[in-house]
Amino acid sequence: MKHAFRTLALCAAIHAGSASAQEALPESCRPNVGNIALAPGSETAAAQLQCDIDRAAILANRSEMIHNADNDPVLRIVDTKAPSGAAYVYDILDAGGTMMLDARTVPSSMDDERPIPLCRLEIRLPDDVAARVVLALATSDDIPAYGARERMVTNADGSRSFELLLDAHDVITSIETPGGLRNFSRHADATDEIARLNASIIGVANFSDAWVCNLNTN
Repeated sequence: MKHAFRTLALCAAIHAGSASAQEALPESCRPNVGNIALAPGSETAAAQLQCDIDRAAILANRSEMIHNADNDPVLRIVDTKAPSGAAYVYDILDAGGTMMLDARTVPSSMDDERPIPLCRLEIRLPDDVAARVVLALATSDDIPAYGARERMVTNADGSRSFELLLDAHDVITSIETPGGLRNFSRHADATDEIARLNASIIGVANFSDAWVCNLNTN
């Protein structure tokens, strides 16, 4: 698994350019994707998925450097945006059959002058969440890689409609399946099975009091 994640990080670093151009978008993100249709299964969705994968790889690589982490995760979640200016990386490690969570904050942009707490959480996953992870590791190929950017809304008359989600708050999930590494991109407000997996892992981190933080003053 480590080689697969390392390859993603290396490709993203190459796309991003030199250290002096750290915040340049990956090459896969250069086209203007803000005003195009985001239908899952389309060429547009595939292109946007690759952009999200490359963005996530840059953030994950940055978090490994900042926190001196050298993980070999079986599952990784990268939440690309938070109001604090941080992004979050959640690595799930298989320690001899015990699922461990290594969660880390990382600046979402190295150009952001606001200091953010650099925090890390290393704990065992609860059994129910670990069971979700084990199931996810055997996920089938019929789960869409790029989720629809829409939210179902129940109207006052009981009818339902769909609202497009245009802000780019993306959560990228990478899972080592029997067929190899699979990547999924979901909007933070998505509610499908991948989004529920993300929420269960992120929820463990949100409610933990075991975070260790240092203030980033750079």
